[in-house]
Amino acid sequence: MKMNQQTVLAYKNFEKLSKNVMDLAKEIMPDKIIYINFLNDEVQVTMRVSKHDTKIKLIEGKTIPVHEAICNLIDYESGKPLIYEDIKSVDFDPLVQKTVDDLNIGSYVGIPISFKDGLRFGTLCAAHHDRQTFSKKEVKLLSQIAELFSYYLELENLAFKDTLTNLYNSNFLRNHHDKIVANGGLAILLDLDGFKNVNDSLGHLKGNEILKEVGNKILKEIDYFKDSYAARIGGDEFFIFIKEKLSENQIRLFLNDLIHSLNHYDTNINETIVTVSIGAYYYEVEQFINYKNLIEKIDTLMYQAKRLGKNKFVLNIEK
Repeated sequence: MKMNQQTVLAYKNFEKLSKNVMDLAKEIMPDKIIYINFLNDEVQVTMRVSKHDTKIKLIEGKTIPVHEAICNLIDYESGKPLIYEDIKSVDFDPLVQKTVDDLNIGSYVGIPISFKDGLRFGTLCAAHHDRQTFSKKEVKLLSQIAELFSYYLELENLAFKDTLTNLYNSNFLRNHHDKIVANGGLAILLDLDGFKNVNDSLGHLKGNEILKEVGNKILKEIDYFKDSYAARIGGDEFFIFIKEKLSENQIRLFLNDLIHSLNHYDTNINETIVTVSIGAYYYEVEQFINYKNLIEKIDTLMYQAKRLGKNKFVLNIEK
């Protein structure tokens, strides 16, 4: 499942727990700057920064391409901390070196934070503008704090995840809907046609296999977009949101690809045909006053697609 900064901030207790993590880490290394970075395949975002007296030039919300990030050099598979006690003596790639210089980092320790499935979240970092020594005890305690933080993230992830399809669930949407309405973008509601026939004739286990395939197909289709996510609302109904500026042609191409993908399955369902009906609405910032109105709008469009014969989309674009 793709994760972005907005996803993380939707976690119910992220702000409170991240503050507690920072406070604990600051007790261990009071003379250092403590910060939490989030990394995905495209960017690194600094989510939290402690109050500090160092000359490091780092602020919350700072975003850089991930290949320019020191934290991207961490071996997340091994889970080992990355430690530079004299970072100015290290020969980095020029882009990473620019980051080191721009931030005025003299010493650094980065503790990897990952989910159980291996998905990288980011790092808990401590740094100083001068050369510094990090004791084994300090690094161990910082690692234990990062591990506790990862447990919290895992629990939040499970609370927001549909375990069958690996998409987000309706609980995630309830926590995230204000940002959906405020941001504007492409909102999509899709419902499978003929899915009931799979359950009735082939059984619920076969139906679950189809739903898993649908989840994988949706994730593959939206992976092209940098800021997007998908949720299973319930049964065979799914929600997709893409927060990007798109042309009408781009939207129609995407919806056609989505329909084509959800017309073909590796799961053997004999002669049963499963297709999809889609309602899609592209809107600008602040065009809706609440999430309920948005869902009602795309639900109406989706049922128009069903009345028109199914296996198609109905698109409304507000300009």
